[in-house]
Amino acid sequence: MKLLIILSIAEFADEVRQLMARNKVPVYSETEMHGFRTERYQPDVRSWFSQSDYGVYSTLFFSFQEEATVARILEEVREYNRKWEKTRDNPLHAFQVPVEAYA
Repeated sequence: MKLLIILSIAEFADEVRQLMARNKVPVYSETEMHGFRTERYQPDVRSWFSQSDYGVYSTLFFSFQEEATVARILEEVREYNRKWEKTRDNPLHAFQVPVEAYA
């Protein structure tokens, strides 16, 4: 069993959903995130409500899957990123995390 994690900017979230469907992932979760590049911008947490123009809206997807399914998805993400590397600044980020034990 592996934990699959995919991070995408919000504009490409539908493409990740299609990727999950193509690979017959029966159940996955997603959550919206607001990320910052701290080397360029240090958010002022004292007034973060007024800082809504900064940062990047992203979607985090995760699912527990068999290793073969995760391997197929990681390869598809690699191909996707190669296809778009010259025209998009925000590649998909995908990770496989081993699950040592579960109950």
